[in-house]
Amino acid sequence: MNDKQKVLKEIFGHENFRSFQEQVIDSILKKQDILTILPTGGGKSLCYQLPSLLMSGVTVVISPLIALMQDQIKALNDLNIKSSMINSLQSTEENNQVLQKLLNKEIKFLYVAPERFTSNEFVGVLQRIDINYFVIDEAHCVSAWGHEFRAEYRNLNKLKRFFPNVNIAAFTATATKKVEADISQSLDLHNPKHFRAKTKRDNLEVCVEPRISNGKRQILNFLKSHKGLCGIIYTFTRKEAESIAKFLQEENFLAKAYHAGLSNEIKNEVFNDFVYEKIDIVVATIAFGMGIDKSNIRFVIHTSLPKTLENYYQEIGRAGRDGAMSYTYLLYSKSDEVKRKIQIEEAIDNEYKQT
Repeated sequence: MNDKQKVLKEIFGHENFRSFQEQVIDSILKKQDILTILPTGGGKSLCYQLPSLLMSGVTVVISPLIALMQDQIKALNDLNIKSSMINSLQSTEENNQVLQKLLNKEIKFLYVAPERFTSNEFVGVLQRIDINYFVIDEAHCVSAWGHEFRAEYRNLNKLKRFFPNVNIAAFTATATKKVEADISQSLDLHNPKHFRAKTKRDNLEVCVEPRISNGKRQILNFLKSHKGLCGIIYTFTRKEAESIAKFLQEENFLAKAYHAGLSNEIKNEVFNDFVYEKIDIVVATIAFGMGIDKSNIRFVIHTSLPKTLENYYQEIGRAGRDGAMSYTYLLYSKSDEVKRKIQIEEAIDNEYKQT
């Protein structure tokens, strides 16, 4: 049994690596820059968590969502792997305590948002410690061609200037060839190794139907034929999310709405209720779901056409992360097509419109 296999079994409790995991881990151990595209549920976290345990130094993970960081940190600390985060919801005192632990070599994984690298003080602290590699999670956010572009991610090209001898491991579940090239270029990756797994998930059953009226009856029929399962329903607007959640509650389903118009307190409550199975269904705009670590989501419903095919793949990929059979249901109408064309026309980038 080599070191990788020993850590895989004794720490993470797995007998075998999944597709691409071992190759990705080997590349990180060889200190190569990498870009890995693995489907949701493909085991991206293990790809960067395991090699760090075979190396000295701290792994800095750059992630877009506090809820996602919290999930990862809890999972690592449950394995007795010291992990912490620095974020805007913590007090200055709390963040300073984390930085001190970092300097005292008491942390193995540090999770931060990309905005943190605008702070010269923070960068200065990182330059004083031994970083084995940077992880950029949800790396499609780097690319202006990606479906969830974030300007703060674009600025991560600073990493190679501030830390020229530290390698970067970038991960995402979805990226077209154009997005893939843009990520590599934007991050200034040096001779990166690229890994791309197949996108088709055999455990996802895909069903697409024309939407009748507001689609509520179709959703209800779907749920009645898939009783006892938990899942996500994606809507086009906040108002629709509230309306469908109320409709399902009246039909005795444990459902709540989630969208960007809600307070952080309510959003966190809905998120936790879903993760800890106090509710079965979240009715949400696309504000919900990126990186959610819940393996037993059994269905994803869309009440209208998603913004892009990439979005659709990312969103349905949240179902069946444990490999068990799961279901997707897409409702559409001609008006959806009109709305998407308007969005394309309103896009600033002419090249994007042509694509």
